[in-house]
Amino acid sequence: MKENNKFLMIGLGKSGLAMIDYLDSLGKNILAYDNNKDLKIRIQDYKNVEFYIGKNPSGEEMVDQVIISPGVPTDLPFVKKFIDRGIEVIGEVEFAYRHTRGTFVGVTGTNGKTTTTTLLGEFFKKYGLDTKVVGNIGNPVIEAIRNADEHTWYVSELSSFQLEMIKEFKCHIAGFLNLTPDHLNRHGSLETYGEMKSNIFKNQTKDDYAVLNYEDDYVCHLGEKLPSKVLYFSTKREVPCGIYLKEGYIYENITGITNKLFDRKNVLLAGNHNMENVLMAMCMAYCANISFDCMKSVLSNFEGVEHRLEFVEMIDGVRYINDSKGTNPDASVKAIEAFEKNIILIAGGMDKKVPFDKFVETFTGKHLGKVKKLILLGETKNIIKDCAQKHGFDSVELVNNMEEAVDVAHQQAESGDIVLLSPACASWDMYDSYEIRGEDFKNRVYALR
Repeated sequence: MKENNKFLMIGLGKSGLAMIDYLDSLGKNILAYDNNKDLKIRIQDYKNVEFYIGKNPSGEEMVDQVIISPGVPTDLPFVKKFIDRGIEVIGEVEFAYRHTRGTFVGVTGTNGKTTTTTLLGEFFKKYGLDTKVVGNIGNPVIEAIRNADEHTWYVSELSSFQLEMIKEFKCHIAGFLNLTPDHLNRHGSLETYGEMKSNIFKNQTKDDYAVLNYEDDYVCHLGEKLPSKVLYFSTKREVPCGIYLKEGYIYENITGITNKLFDRKNVLLAGNHNMENVLMAMCMAYCANISFDCMKSVLSNFEGVEHRLEFVEMIDGVRYINDSKGTNPDASVKAIEAFEKNIILIAGGMDKKVPFDKFVETFTGKHLGKVKKLILLGETKNIIKDCAQKHGFDSVELVNNMEEAVDVAHQQAESGDIVLLSPACASWDMYDSYEIRGEDFKNRVYALR
């Protein structure tokens, strides 16, 4: 097979820059494109890269392989041109997979991926395995392969954008948490979105493992047609083979014999949604022969991840909570459900063409009074306002930025209230990432002291 020597990279975010770093270190020739004209890159740091900032490729460039960042849609005309010319187009995850000897463990789903992936990584590390926590969690896979070998485990958070581009990539252990509407502006329909997520099981064989949510109909039914060994998890009932919660205790019946493992009280993470994350991580860790004693030890100390129901500060009796990772309505529903009442809710962001009715229903109708005030910003502020008013909620204020949002919340909050940032939307209309949005919120809160 001819060795590829000239590459074209589209999209110069975190994974794109990591890709050109890697290729440049190998002495490969790279054409690097990003249509963001305001992008700042230290061009002088690279020897073999031609940069084209503020423009897209034509599709006629003479290259051996095209690599696309996850945020770049695959249906763009110039992408199709490359494909029609017989030039292979892949993503960073696919490229990294082809260039490492390690083993991949993959986590996908609409919500809970980051918490589950982080926890799973802690299981692997505690057990003494050579572990790289990578993927959509913020660590490009390509960065990790430099110091890896056949003993390395890549514990990977995988988005639908990343899974859309895989060809040879395979997870030895793959888990699917849940499926709710998200990224419909990219995928067009829930069906297509689900298909992209299901690619996490692509290329699996009878020697691999699939872990599925028994309480999600779409996810559960995948088990009927997968070639891999299937384990299930549930917070509500016993499963045919897997790990489940019953009467406050965690059980496993993987080997055909039911064993009571430990009390739910041993798990530091709160909330039923987090219990799903815990059970899936446990199932996946079991598939890697990690002991339940090791898992129990980690779970008794694991507090969760930044930007997901993160306590920020108590000011004048008011708790400020950062849930910037709530990037879709279902994620924010879970955040709202974590609190009883007296919520001042900050929401809004990029429009992903998903409905907000379920989100609004958590604080209207029979739940009216749970949210005292809804403060909205971003592209969707008027969309969410209209939806809230349709459901009978009128205590809404529109603002232009996070500074205004926090100021309004501070002015209206009383002792005992909770100011909750849970946007129900992506951040990309105003911020480069949900992390930056969360940091902005936290800094605005700290400034109130």
